[in-house]
Amino acid sequence: MFSQSLTAQLTRMVLLLGITLVAVHHCEPLLELLAQQAVDMGCHQNSGSEEHSSHLHHH
Repeated sequence: MFSQSLTAQLTRMVLLLGITLVAVHHCEPLLELLAQQAVDMGCHQNSGSEEHSSHLHHH
């Protein structure tokens, strides 16, 4: 295994995270799929208010 500095590893991880977040943010089908899976797994509980569930965030 190659010896790498902690700074180099952290830089690569942050860069990969940033690229992943940008890709998910700009790919509507992937964003919808992840949101649906989160709802199915119970990560987002419905509070009974329709205004929260119908809110879409667009730039």
